Amino acid sequence: MKKPCITLAIAAALITVPVFANPQQTDPNMPGMAGMHEAKPADVQSVGVVKAIDPAKGTVTLQHEAIAAIGWPAMTMPFKVAPPDLLTHVKVGDKVQFTFHQASTGSTVTSMTIQP
Repeated sequence: MKKPCITLAIAAALITVPVFANPQQTDPNMPGMAGMHEAKPADVQSVGVVKAIDPAKGTVTLQHEAIAAIGWPAMTMPFKVAPPDLLTHVKVGDKVQFTFHQASTGSTVTSMTIQP
């Protein structure tokens, strides 16, 4: 009398078990899942000094403090500005508190308030 090959039966059962490369992967077509894994732009606040204003390009150059929330060191850099009329409320040399919207396409200042 022959004994059944248990190892072969277990191996056959394992082959039919679905294997997922990424167990965290979800079906984007499931209800309520649309956009769940897309990176969300962040609004960030900082303080800086206005170094240049370019109304034609719609930019302001700010020398800003380190921004720990996003891991940026202190630096001087240009930002797009929206709405453009924000540029009419500041001048070179003003210390400002500003909010910017960070996205993969760049950072856009959305508010600036002159600080004393």
